[in-house]
Amino acid sequence: MGVPPEPENVALGRAIQELREEAGLTEGELAARAGMAAAELRQIEAGEVEADWGTLRHLAYGLETSLSDVFRLTQFDHAEEQQQDQGNHGRDQ
Repeated sequence: MGVPPEPENVALGRAIQELREEAGLTEGELAARAGMAAAELRQIEAGEVEADWGTLRHLAYGLETSLSDVFRLTQFDHAEEQQQDQGNHGRDQ
């Protein structure tokens, strides 16, 4: 059994997937634009691997967006997750 993905990687992967879907791109199309294999993009979107800075830049370019937009979505996703966790803890008590 493997190690569970890091929450930050999962949030980043969700943000990239959301932007890709909003752009109407398939995994293969974005991977080609970013100069990477579709399998690598799938791993990033699933939060299974940590994308390096260069890869993130290429993905943002392929999405025709900025890294700021990618990270903004990541922070929003993480903030929602924290709110849900806090709500769950309140119910446990």
